[in-house]
Amino acid sequence: MPGKFVINGATLKCPLCSSSGTLLVSHTEVQLQDVPWATNGDRNKSNLVFGGVCNKWRKNKPPCASVISPTQWQGLASDVEIDGELMLVEDSTIKCATGGVDIAIEDTAQIDVPTDLPDSENAVLKKFLVNVRRPEDYKGEYGFDWLRDEYIYPIETIDHNTTNDLDNVPLPVCKNPNDLKNEYKTKDVVSPISPYGIDYYPAWLSIFPDTEEGYVNQVQLNIEIEEIEPLQSDETEIIFECDNENLIVTPEKIPLNDLLLDKQTKNWENTTKDYYLAEKVITVKCEGGVLEDHQEIKIFAELKGEKEEVGKLMVYKNSTIPSFEIVVVDVSIAGNPTSYNTSFYYPLLKLSFTQAMIKPVVVDTISFDISLLPLTAPVVRDFTEMYINTPTLSNADSNALLKFEDDLLYLFSLYNEVLNPINSNASKKTYIFRTPFKPLHPHTGEELRGMAYAGHPDKEIPGWGNSIVLFPFGLLDDSNMIHELGHSLSLPHTFEEKYVSPFTFYQGFTDNHMDYFNQYDPNPNSVGLPNPNRNNMYSFFKWQWDIMREDRSLIYENTSLE
Repeated sequence: MPGKFVINGATLKCPLCSSSGTLLVSHTEVQLQDVPWATNGDRNKSNLVFGGVCNKWRKNKPPCASVISPTQWQGLASDVEIDGELMLVEDSTIKCATGGVDIAIEDTAQIDVPTDLPDSENAVLKKFLVNVRRPEDYKGEYGFDWLRDEYIYPIETIDHNTTNDLDNVPLPVCKNPNDLKNEYKTKDVVSPISPYGIDYYPAWLSIFPDTEEGYVNQVQLNIEIEEIEPLQSDETEIIFECDNENLIVTPEKIPLNDLLLDKQTKNWENTTKDYYLAEKVITVKCEGGVLEDHQEIKIFAELKGEKEEVGKLMVYKNSTIPSFEIVVVDVSIAGNPTSYNTSFYYPLLKLSFTQAMIKPVVVDTISFDISLLPLTAPVVRDFTEMYINTPTLSNADSNALLKFEDDLLYLFSLYNEVLNPINSNASKKTYIFRTPFKPLHPHTGEELRGMAYAGHPDKEIPGWGNSIVLFPFGLLDDSNMIHELGHSLSLPHTFEEKYVSPFTFYQGFTDNHMDYFNQYDPNPNSVGLPNPNRNNMYSFFKWQWDIMREDRSLIYENTSLE
């Protein structure tokens, strides 16, 4: 009989999954080490629990849990069975029909009993930190932000910055990391902590109250246990406490042992970070009322009466939720209405600005066919000649694009009786112009995606307005619309230094909506390396939530500003 028997909680390894899995045994009748034994009967999707994504897909990788298709266990014990099912042993494997690979048993979960047992009566609480993290299947449906390690430590290799060739130098992605650390440690944080003398940076969560039907008011989150000293099996419990009765965490307690399954390591310079990641193990819900102020969920470790605060989750206030009124203008130039899809509605309304407790509302959709306007009018004739009959935008510089946007908005306002200038303080609506124009980048020749009204280049600080223009290339990806609307809500690019922004990052290294899909390249005729987060850019930072909520175009219940 080959090797150890397998018990409930065994660790599984799939060559295509981004993380290890756990075997959950269905029956409870026969136990080993007070835990149920595993058999060939434990072969359903519910028995093989993987929290990662399947790497068989190159893009838009699905969660393993949604695509796993186990078949039959192979290499079973030949003469031991429970309820007619043969026992699993450490060499047993089961094929996943989806990936076509064998899932193996990495750890049987049996515990080696030492000759000298630890003295449980005199056990002391080990040192570690507890961090809350979002799951891998996050798509922007609620707000979640934290201080990523690569933002403040030299983990990412930066090939170039805006002035020098850095020649593959590991650097923090944020150019002013000390300022960023101070922001996450203290800004709006209730009772900042430093467990064991270590600076702690709590994550931020934003969810709606349950009175807001159709919006996310509860989420499942990951727990990360960060070792300060080696951890071992004992009776330590992780406890979640919150003084606000409208904020509920379940479960309130978790045995530390249940979280020490998937150990991972991260390295930079002379530093090694060992941590355990448990996926979707707590649920946080706002129920029964609103959060008038930012709230804290304290996280404690407790062992035999010894209790230490080892973590914290901050939850953004949700008592005041402004509206973001949007008018969609579908522009045609050829005499026939241009066909535009409406796929953007869902990410616009549910997967972006709701992170900042802002509710986008599409209040009107207008068809604007320029070919139907009277050519006898000088303004129509000039616009047609400059932008439709001639290739003025084929190699558009910033001045040409700004003039085009000004001319388009003026023409639209003139023939649609817009009372107040769209980009003035008097306008409370934001306009999305979806257009068939195809301006090209003056150096690379690539089609441009879109633009937001940003005043004029002679201004030191841009006058972010209430309009964006999207071009056909930009309409292929909804994230372009979110990016440009972020500008309309006062957000600069994450990498821009010339405008007022509290923090500056190297271009093309974050998962933020206001970053670019590509890294910086000093050659103006080249496109930089792809952003490593290219297919998962769904985030706004917490400090961006604050900026957007103060934008002049938002409509609060009683005033234009909170």
